[in-house]
Amino acid sequence: MTQRPKLEVPVNSSVEIELLYDDAIVGRNEYGAYFLYAVKSKGQEYSLFAHPEVHEALSKLSKGDRAVITKLVNQRGSRYIVKWDVQPRKESVESNLSEEDDLTSAEQSSDEPSLKDHLYMILRSSYQDALDLQKELNGMIDIEKAAITLFIARSKVNISSTNGNNIY
Repeated sequence: MTQRPKLEVPVNSSVEIELLYDDAIVGRNEYGAYFLYAVKSKGQEYSLFAHPEVHEALSKLSKGDRAVITKLVNQRGSRYIVKWDVQPRKESVESNLSEEDDLTSAEQSSDEPSLKDHLYMILRSSYQDALDLQKELNGMIDIEKAAITLFIARSKVNISSTNGNNIY
């Protein structure tokens, strides 16, 4: 059995991974159920003990698929609340398109990005900016509230700046 170092996701940071196998090794110990994945990150192989939320998202992916795992920690009083976010990478999603989907998307493509892609990019940059703010302010802000506030403000400005052209 191959020994791999354990991959730790840093607090309020993201790690990009590639699955080395289709399924996790599922087991049970004195702490409860565990989900062990073999992954590759930055060219090195690791063992990833996935939180149940992460496992749920990763179980939908296949060998060779990539994802970005983000560990968000907020402090509420004396308690720390951990939230996980798993975003499949676009390359793996696009590679799963059938030929029919490729034809349909080619027919619909234009110079303007779709509203869905545009809002996704705004939301993603809002969360990244909120993470940066939290680091700068030593954890004094709630990432989710800051990100949503930034997203609302940015999306209103960006949607209204399309000069009435619907990009839906």
